[in-house]
Amino acid sequence: MKRSITLFILSLITGICQAQTIDTSALHILQKSFDKLAAMKTIHYRITMVDTMKRENSFHVSWFTVNGTIKKNAYWHLRLENKAEWLVRGDTLYKKETPDAQVVFTKDWNRHKIGSSSIHSILGTTRPRLDKSLALLKFVRDTSAGEFYVIDESYNFSSEDRKGDSKVNRYFIDKKSLFAYRRIMHGKFMDEGKEAIDIYDFSVSLDTNPVAFKPAVFFDTPAVEESDRFETLKTGTVAPLFKATDLRTGKRISLNALKGKVIVLDFWYLSCYPCRQLMPKLQKLQDKFGKENVLVVGINPRDVDSKTIIKFLNEKHISYPQYYQTEKCVGWDYKLQAFPTTLVLGKDGKVKLVETGFGEATESNLENAIKKELETKIHTN
Repeated sequence: MKRSITLFILSLITGICQAQTIDTSALHILQKSFDKLAAMKTIHYRITMVDTMKRENSFHVSWFTVNGTIKKNAYWHLRLENKAEWLVRGDTLYKKETPDAQVVFTKDWNRHKIGSSSIHSILGTTRPRLDKSLALLKFVRDTSAGEFYVIDESYNFSSEDRKGDSKVNRYFIDKKSLFAYRRIMHGKFMDEGKEAIDIYDFSVSLDTNPVAFKPAVFFDTPAVEESDRFETLKTGTVAPLFKATDLRTGKRISLNALKGKVIVLDFWYLSCYPCRQLMPKLQKLQDKFGKENVLVVGINPRDVDSKTIIKFLNEKHISYPQYYQTEKCVGWDYKLQAFPTTLVLGKDGKVKLVETGFGEATESNLENAIKKELETKIHTN
C-alpha cells in the first residue's frame, strides 16, 4: 500500500514537472536558501529596492534603502534613509519620524507596502514549493559558471479576470553561502483596459556592523496613537485662502476669486499613482456639473516643471484648471498628510467634504456632496 502511494506521488510530481517545465534542482536551491535564513534568530541587513512603473506613456522610477533588524518572535526594527525609525511588534507599528520626535503607533498599516523593506522580500515568508500556477522554474545558465546560482521562475494566470497577466522572478543566490542576494520581479497586468508594467529590483546584504537598537531610547516618550494625530479640515470651517499660479496661463490667482461656485479642490502630484487614478473621475464630474456653477481645480504643491505637468495632463485629457507654485503654507493650512486629498467647498467658501486617498467610494462621495451643495441655498442676513 505504501509503495503504491509513493509511486502515485512520484508520478504526480513527474507529471507536474513535465507540464510546468520544473527543474527540481533549482527548487531545492531556493528551499535551502530559505531554510538557512529561517534558521537565523537575529538578522541584521541592508536592502535597496528600485521600483520601475510604466503606465501608458508615463514612466516612473523610485528607490529606497533601509537598514533592518529582525529578531525572531520579538520585533522588526527599520532605520529609513531620512533617519526615521519604525518598529513592528506583534500587530502594531510604531513610528518615530526623527530622533527627537514622539513615537506614534497604529494597528492599521499596509503590511504589503512595509513588507518590501524586509529581507524576506527576496524569497518570501513561506518556503518555496511547487504550485499549480507555476509555469517555469529553471537555472538560467550552466550552474558551474559564475559565483551565483541564477534561477528564473514564472507564473501563469488562468482565471478570467487575470488573463494576459504575467509574473516573472529572477533570483541570484551565492553558491558558497546559499544566501539570496537579489530578486528582480517583472509583472505585467491590465489597468483600466491598458497594459501596465511593474519591475521591482531587490538587493540585500547582511549588515556586519549593525547599529544596536535600544528600546529605552526609542520609547523615550510615551507612545501616542496615530489616529489621534491624523486629522483633516473639519466640515463647516472656512477653507483657508492661498495663492498659486495657473499652470496654463501663468497668472497668479487667489482662492478668493473662485468664491460663489461649488469648488472641488484636488491636491495631487505627478508620481502619486492614486492621484492619477482619481483624475479621470474628477474630469467626469467637471463635465457633468460644469454648467451648474461647479468647478474642479487641481492643485500640485510638489512638482515644479510646468512642461512635464502639462504634457501629462494633455496625455490624460485632463482639462479642468490646474494650479502649481503654491504658497508654502498651503500644506499646513489644509493639513495635507496624504495624497490625493480632495475637498468639496460650498458656495459660502466652507468645507463640505474631505476625501483622503482614492477608493471605490471616492467618486460617489464627491458627487453626492456636490449635489447636496447645489440644492442648498445660501442664507443672507
